[in-house]
Amino acid sequence: MTDEFYKKYTRQAKAGIKGESFFESLISDYCIPHKISGAKDVGLDFICEWVCEDKPSGVLFGVQIKTLSDKRTRPKPYGISALNALEQYKIGSSKLKVHETTLTYWKAFRLPIYLFAILLEGKGEEDGLNCYYKRFTPILTERSSQDTEYFYKVNSGRNKFLAFKNFDKKSDGFTRDLFIDYTRWNYFKGSITYLNPRKLGLQEFPEEGVFVDLFAEYYQQIINTYNRTTKYLQLLHSKSEET
Repeated sequence: MTDEFYKKYTRQAKAGIKGESFFESLISDYCIPHKISGAKDVGLDFICEWVCEDKPSGVLFGVQIKTLSDKRTRPKPYGISALNALEQYKIGSSKLKVHETTLTYWKAFRLPIYLFAILLEGKGEEDGLNCYYKRFTPILTERSSQDTEYFYKVNSGRNKFLAFKNFDKKSDGFTRDLFIDYTRWNYFKGSITYLNPRKLGLQEFPEEGVFVDLFAEYYQQIINTYNRTTKYLQLLHSKSEET
């Protein structure tokens, strides 16, 4: 039988496996990554549950992995982010553009969603892989576009995931974005439920409160929930008076 009858184990397939394995090994100290098998993958590669020390938090987020083995792809640095203190980049690759159908699918989850780009960098294999992520919650809740959001480098060396940029103070880094994106989704759904950031191991925000700037962004959704709640409470009150 000639070679044309055999399936190919392509370079891209090898890169994809390497990228997903790198992501799992990098993030496993901070979350439980649940891999979605290829047959069931229609837009997400992992559903992850955040873990604080040895306690699963119940806080879930979705991840899609894109592994780029093209050595011509070079992240362009844009300094340090004022939001999460991570290095921010633009990565010019059409492979990282998420289609509208996928965005619609992601939006239905009502969970923080992240695109992780795993890049082979340097002149050869020995230079290894680096990990970047883009936040999609601001995009899905209609505040920004893909082009305006940065990628953030989230690994230091081969083994350290920057869950916290300042590890001693347990602040900034990916955990900060996860907390804010979780809050964004609550507000988008019209809820002002506040996740205690200590549940994620984060120390930089109060244990309870309201984010005024975010609150203003999702004002209409919150007002709609308030109006509906007021209506049903009034109805319940009038029925109780009748009895």
